[in-house]
Amino acid sequence: MRITLKDDGIEACVLTETSISSSASFPIPTPKSTLQTGLREMLRAPDKSDVTVENVMISRYGDGLYVHSGNGRFAIPYRHVFSLVLTQ
Repeated sequence: MRITLKDDGIEACVLTETSISSSASFPIPTPKSTLQTGLREMLRAPDKSDVTVENVMISRYGDGLYVHSGNGRFAIPYRHVFSLVLTQ
């Protein structure tokens, strides 16, 4: 499995999960840099259960972080979070 984060215009980004057999995209109505800031904040503060950046909430689960937007959520295992916050 591979998870990527890409800009989708000035005010949005897309999280994409790709595996051998499928692909799923999750549009997020906030800039990539803002989402990365929220992810970094969660990694820096292990005592926080959630954080809100603009109109997106990021929360913890056992093996990673959830990104909540609109009526959906996207699970990012910790092994993938680090590469998302380090990329430009």
